[in-house]
Amino acid sequence: MRARILIAIGPALLALAACDAPMGASETAPPPADAPVILGPDYGGDFDAGGTEPFWSVKVRAGGMTLTRPDQQDLVTANPGPRADGDQGVWDASAGERRLVLRLTPGDCSDGMSDRRHGWRAEVWVDGETLKGCADRSAAPAARP
Repeated sequence: MRARILIAIGPALLALAACDAPMGASETAPPPADAPVILGPDYGGDFDAGGTEPFWSVKVRAGGMTLTRPDQQDLVTANPGPRADGDQGVWDASAGERRLVLRLTPGDCSDGMSDRRHGWRAEVWVDGETLKGCADRSAAPAARP
C-alpha cells in the first residue's frame, strides 16, 4: 500500500523539490526597497507649445499660462499645475467663462514647417476648438548673479 502511495505522489514531490523558489514567487525579484519609484514623465517646470495652421502658442510658467493666437486677445490663466493622465501631462485652467486645456504627450514631434524636432506632442482645447502642435521645455535665460 505504501508503495502505491509513493508511486502516486512521487512525481508531485519531485516537481516540488525541483522548485528553488517559494510557492507563489515569480522568476523576477521585486526591486530593492530603496529603488526609485518611476511615475512617468516629469511635467514640472516651464513649457512652450505651439502649432501652425492656425498659428498658436502656449507658454506654461509657474505664474500662469498664456495662449497667444494672431488676431485674438491673449488668454491668460493661472497655472493649475499638471496632472498625470497615463504618460500625458494635462493642465486644465479657466479664466472667467473661458477654459483652456493643454495636453502634452512625450514623443518625437515635427511642426511641419521646419526641420526642428520637439520632445512632446501638444494638444490645446479652447472654446470648443482643438489645436494641435508640438512642445518643448522652455529655454528660459539663465539667472543673472
